[in-house]
Amino acid sequence: MDKTKWQRLMSIDPLGLTELQKRNLVDRLKRRVTFIKHKSNGRTYARIYYLNLSEDAIHYQGSSHRSKHEACKINDINQVRSGFTTTVWKKHLRKGRITNDKIHLAFSILYDNNRHSLDLLADSEEIRSQWIQGLEYLIGRYRSHVRSHYEITDRWLWSLYSEADHDHSGHLNRREVRRLLFLLNIELDEREIDQYFNQANIRRDNYDELRNLDKDEFISFYKFVSYRPELIKILCQYNGSTPKQLADFLAKYEVLSTLSHANPLGQPPDALANSCWKSSSKSQPSNAQPRSKARKKTDTRRSPSLTKTVHDNNYLTVEQFQEFLQKEQHMRDVTIEDCSKLIAKFEPSDEGPTCEEIGVDGLRLFLLHDEFCLMNADKAHRVYQDMTRPITDYFIATSHNTYIRDSQVYGDCTPETYIHALRTGCRAVEMDCYDGEDGEPIVYHANTWTKAITLHEILFAIETQAFAVSPYPLFLNIENHCSYEQQGVMARHLKRIFKDRLLNEPLRSKVDRLPSPEDLKYKVLIRSRRSPKGKVAADPKSNRSDDETEPNPKSYHPEFAKLIIYAQIVSFTNIEHTISTQKCIHSISFKESKADDLIEADSPEHLDMIKLTSKHLVRVYPGTKRQNSSNINPMTYWAYGVQMAALNYQKNDESMCLQYGFFSDNGGCGYLLKPSFLLSDNPTFDPKNAVQRKAKRFTIQVISGQHLPKEKNAPSDSDISDPYVEISTYGIEVDSTKHRTPAVRNNGLNPIWNYKCHVDIY
Repeated sequence: MDKTKWQRLMSIDPLGLTELQKRNLVDRLKRRVTFIKHKSNGRTYARIYYLNLSEDAIHYQGSSHRSKHEACKINDINQVRSGFTTTVWKKHLRKGRITNDKIHLAFSILYDNNRHSLDLLADSEEIRSQWIQGLEYLIGRYRSHVRSHYEITDRWLWSLYSEADHDHSGHLNRREVRRLLFLLNIELDEREIDQYFNQANIRRDNYDELRNLDKDEFISFYKFVSYRPELIKILCQYNGSTPKQLADFLAKYEVLSTLSHANPLGQPPDALANSCWKSSSKSQPSNAQPRSKARKKTDTRRSPSLTKTVHDNNYLTVEQFQEFLQKEQHMRDVTIEDCSKLIAKFEPSDEGPTCEEIGVDGLRLFLLHDEFCLMNADKAHRVYQDMTRPITDYFIATSHNTYIRDSQVYGDCTPETYIHALRTGCRAVEMDCYDGEDGEPIVYHANTWTKAITLHEILFAIETQAFAVSPYPLFLNIENHCSYEQQGVMARHLKRIFKDRLLNEPLRSKVDRLPSPEDLKYKVLIRSRRSPKGKVAADPKSNRSDDETEPNPKSYHPEFAKLIIYAQIVSFTNIEHTISTQKCIHSISFKESKADDLIEADSPEHLDMIKLTSKHLVRVYPGTKRQNSSNINPMTYWAYGVQMAALNYQKNDESMCLQYGFFSDNGGCGYLLKPSFLLSDNPTFDPKNAVQRKAKRFTIQVISGQHLPKEKNAPSDSDISDPYVEISTYGIEVDSTKHRTPAVRNNGLNPIWNYKCHVDIY
C-alpha cells in the first residue's frame, strides 16, 4: 500500500494523547467554571461556563443561575486564542478597561467564521490552559469524521440516556423512551416501541424491571433502533453468508422492516436483499472460516457492545476484510498484516482484534475515516500540481471586501475576517483604504454604515496568518482612496509589517511573462492601480465603470506605486485593445454585470474572454446590488479562465460551499492549475458548445445516513425530519445537473435511500 496513504489511515492523534488523557480533557470542561465575560460595549459579567453532556456545545448559566443558554456550538468554533488578540480585547486595552498584567488569564473563542468572539478571563492560568487544550481537542475531533467507539457509547449515548431520564431514577420508562426517540429524530408507533422495548428488556425479575430499561438494556435498545442493514449486507456479501442467513438475521429486526426507506430507482423492494450477492449459487469462499484463534464469547450483560449481535457470523475475518478492501476500496496492495493492524485500530470490541475479525461498528468507523471521503485524500493533503507555470495559469481563491463582517451596508469592519479567510486557504484579500484621523489610513465601505478600522490593524492580522496554510503568494487587493500623504503611510506600514516578504521589485529585469506561484513563494503582492501623477481614474461606484479603481485620486505616491509590480490594475476598453496594448503585468477588474456581458456575447466573440484570461490576471467581483453580501456563482467565471472570482467569505451560501470544495484540491493551497483546454494557445474549448465532446458518465449512489439533524438543528423541534439528499453537479451549462432522492418519512436517525443517478460530464 502507498506509504503516505497508510500513514494517514493509521495516523495517531496529532496531540499525542492517550484515551485517558482525552477523557480527562473533556471532563475538565464539563466541570462548571466561572469566567469573566468581556463584551465589546465595555461591560463585564461573571458567568458559569461548561461543556454540555453531549459534548457538542459550550453552555453558560445566566445571572439567576437557573437559566441555561448556549454560548456556541463546538462545530462552529474556528479558533481558540490565548491573550489579548481580538478586537474586543484590544479595544478594552486602549480604553484602560483592562491591563496587560491580566494577559496570562485571557483567552478567546472565535466562532461563526471568526465573525464573533467569546472573550473570557479565567481565575488562573491553569484553568485557561485546560480550557484551551480541551477546546482544541474537541475542535479537531469534530473536524475529523472519525469518532472512537468510546465517544459514541460511553459519552454520547450516556448523555442521551441521562437527558431522557427526567425523573433521575437511573432507568428509562416507556414515556421517557418515547421522548428519547423524539430527540433521536425518529418516529415509531406504539406497537413498534413496545417491540423494541421488549426485545431490549431482559431483566424480568420483578414488575419494575419489566417497566424500565437500565443502561445496558438502553444500549441494546439503541442497537435495535439504529442498526445498519446496509453494512450488514456488506459483511454478509464477503463472509460467505447465504441469502437465507442474511434474511434470518434481518428478521431479528423485523420492526425495522416496517420503517419507510426509499428504494433504488427501477428496483422492487425485494431486489435490495439480493443485490449484494454475486450469484445466487455462490459457494462459501475458502477464506470464510475464522483464523485459528477462537472467537471469544462475552457476557453482554457485563460488557454491552454495539458490535455484538444475535448473529454469530456478523463479522469479517482478516482474509475476508482484505478481499473487501481490494475489491471495493481499490486498496490492491493491502496485505494480511496491514488488515490485521487496521482491525486493531478500528474494531471496538475486545474479541475482534484478538481473533482478527471486524464487525459492523469496526467497519463503520473504518469507512468514516477521512481517507474514504468523496474527495481524493491524496490530492486534498498535498500540493501535487505543477506550480512553475505563469501565475495567470491558475485559479486563485479570492475574497471580496474581506474587512466586512456582515452585510455591505452596516456592521463592524474587523481584522478577524481576514484571519478566517486566510485560515481557509484564501490567497487574495481586499481592503478599501481611505484617509483617517491622525494621519492613519482606515478601511471601511464608503457611503455605508460600516464602522471603520485602521489599516495597520488589518495588516498586523494578515501578517500572523499570511502563510499559515499555504506558502504560495498572497495578493492584497487595495482599492486606494487615500491622499498622497496617507498613501506614503500605507507604503511604510506595508514595508514595516511584512518586511522582506513584501515584493518590492521585479524578480527579473525583463518581464515578458508573469512569474509562477513557485517563484513567488512566501511573497506578499500588492494589486492596485499605479498611474502617473495627476492621472484621473474611473469611478468604480459608477454604473458606467467597467473596472474597480479609485475615484479621481490627486496623485499616486511613488513609494506606494513602486510596490505594485505584477498586478497593476488598468482601465478596460475592450478585450482586443487590452490584449494588443497592455503588458502581462497589467490586471483587469470586472463588476459581475460587465463580465456577464462579455461571456454572454454571441459566438465566437464570447471566447475572447478566455484569450484575455490566458494573458492577464482578471478579477470579477459582486455588483453593488448585493448589499446582503450574497455571492456570484464562481463557476460561471472559472469556465472562462477567470483567475480571481471574488466571494464574500462571511456568507455560508452555496457559492462558498462550491469555493471550499473546489479549492480543497491541490492540498488546499489556494491555487489550482487550470485544465489543459484553458491553457492551449489555440483553444478549441467552447463553454457554450461542449456537447460536441465525448461525455464521461459517472454513477453516484447515495446509500444511507445516520443521526441527521432536524431542520432547525434543534433537538426539541416538534417536527421529525423527512430527509432527502440532493446531488448537484457544477460546471458549464451542459454539466450542471440536479438529482434528488425520495424522502424517507419520519426518520432522521438512520434513513436508507439506495438511490443511484447517472451524470454525464463533458
